[in-house]
Amino acid sequence: MAGDGVLNLAVSPLLTGEPAPFFTAATDGNDHYSLEVAAGRWILLMAFGTLSEAASAAALKEVFERRALFNDFEAAFFGVSVDPADRLARGLENSEPGLRFFWDFDCRVSRLLGVADAQHLKPTVFLIDPAFRVAMVAPIESTAAVLDHLAAAMTAAQSAIESEVAPVLTLPRILEPELCAELIDCFRTGEQSASGFAKDVDGRTVQLVDPYFKRRTDVTVENEALIQALRQRLELRLFPMLKRAFGWQARHIERYLICRYGAEDRGFFSRHRDNVTAGTAHRKFAVSLNLNDDFEGGDLRFPEFGPRTYRPPLGGATVFGCNLLHEATPVTRGERFVYVPFLYDEEGVRIRRANLGRVAVGQTENRRMRRARR
Repeated sequence: MAGDGVLNLAVSPLLTGEPAPFFTAATDGNDHYSLEVAAGRWILLMAFGTLSEAASAAALKEVFERRALFNDFEAAFFGVSVDPADRLARGLENSEPGLRFFWDFDCRVSRLLGVADAQHLKPTVFLIDPAFRVAMVAPIESTAAVLDHLAAAMTAAQSAIESEVAPVLTLPRILEPELCAELIDCFRTGEQSASGFAKDVDGRTVQLVDPYFKRRTDVTVENEALIQALRQRLELRLFPMLKRAFGWQARHIERYLICRYGAEDRGFFSRHRDNVTAGTAHRKFAVSLNLNDDFEGGDLRFPEFGPRTYRPPLGGATVFGCNLLHEATPVTRGERFVYVPFLYDEEGVRIRRANLGRVAVGQTENRRMRRARR
């Protein structure tokens, strides 16, 4: 396909203003790199096809010459190659920070981007904004112009930071300070475990623990009086405001989980979404409810909507859609205690039941599921 030219291409690439597609593809050291975790920064996505084409080689050379743009914090570059010789014979490889390549030997990604069909591939460069929307599309020969546009956008972004706001709701006075203190005591006396995260592996949702991705300790609330107190306050104080702000009615609460992030290991939770596996697809909104305020760090960030951080007050909650990319920044002093339920509705009940057979359930998760049904 790589040498077949660009005429009569039966598909068309993404257009400016459209959401860019999320996809998973192989890169050096990771056969299943998910591009969605790179959201929250500018991305130059270059579907160049093969470096055997002079225009593609020249375009990549221009990227290397302006390598300083791609620091992984403000911007990152991803090249898409369909030619195994680029990797094996030409020695193309990732260069940290900021320069990575997808090995698209079956052309699946190139077709998804609309630059390839069964016979042809049209080398194209896409500029994707931090909200993961297409900001610019150009043929490979116009790479210099796209790089200029990126540099200008990064400069302009510095003055726009203060006006960027994520679509989240922060509400004070959901829990009384006395109840917050009682929940912290519940954590200290409860059965503590290293916190995992959900991932689909071979078609089943499993819980994995990786301190490079998440450092947190959890305790499941077993006390019935505390469970009822939490439910009552969410239903009376949080649910009506969620309906007013987002036009959605919460019906069910998933899990009664108290979490601790500590400064001793810079507790954090890397960028993720809360509903991307079979076992979590039913979740609609996430709640982060701080039980104390005598700590530093430990804020929420929604990188698709800028670098600003969000922090609910003691007893207050920040509520956001589970499909939003977010992270908990490292705690740098003290310890942060937080209650973190998920909310869903009757449609979520149907989704959860349909996916139940795809969830690998352990003893701890069994307890959480029993609590979630209440």
